[in-house]
Amino acid sequence: MGIDLFPGIDKPTSRDRLGMELADEQLGMIFGLRRVRVERGLSITEVAEAMGVDPAQVSRFESGSTNPTMTTIRRYAKAVGAVFRVETRSWQDEQTLMVQRSVEAWHSADDTQPADACDATEFQVLTSIGGR
Repeated sequence: MGIDLFPGIDKPTSRDRLGMELADEQLGMIFGLRRVRVERGLSITEVAEAMGVDPAQVSRFESGSTNPTMTTIRRYAKAVGAVFRVETRSWQDEQTLMVQRSVEAWHSADDTQPADACDATEFQVLTSIGGR
């Protein structure tokens, strides 16, 4: 049995899939910023002091359990000495890129991987994007 990406939703719509993609992108950005903090050897307390907030707020931000404003994201990035980039394109273009990347990955997969596992992965990616 696979992972239920949309618990409680029998037939996810393209808007549901878009919402999931946006949430994943936001988490990826937050985790990337946290990675910069760790690489620079900064503590949560040091970042909180630089931001002028409580360390618990920084901890919640880093865990992805909050819905931060762009102002909060910028303040955190400044405190850890990081930059981030926001990329904007249509959802249809993003779906096309995702399919292209999955097909490229499938074609460049190690030949020792069983073919049925590759086929299942490609099918799963395409169906989650295309809604089949």
